[in-house]
Amino acid sequence: MKTVFSPLAEKQLKKLPKIVQILIARKVRNIEGEIVVANMKFLSGYKGLYRIRVGDYRLVFRKYTNKAYFILIGHRREIYLLLKKLWK
Repeated sequence: MKTVFSPLAEKQLKKLPKIVQILIARKVRNIEGEIVVANMKFLSGYKGLYRIRVGDYRLVFRKYTNKAYFILIGHRREIYLLLKKLWK
């Protein structure tokens, strides 16, 4: 499965600490290798959106047949507020 990052997600990823970036890269590689990710859950209230938990950080993405499009990456206290602003 191919992974694509939105410009906003790339910007958010670059602002995170290096160790968190490494952990996120591992999760993304698991998705690319089509390994089942344990913390992947459907976001209720948002059609077609999923999230992956990496410590205190969340990756929000949309899953297509052969592609995962990452929309947002951020801390759990901020990510859902930002998601609500973007989607409403």
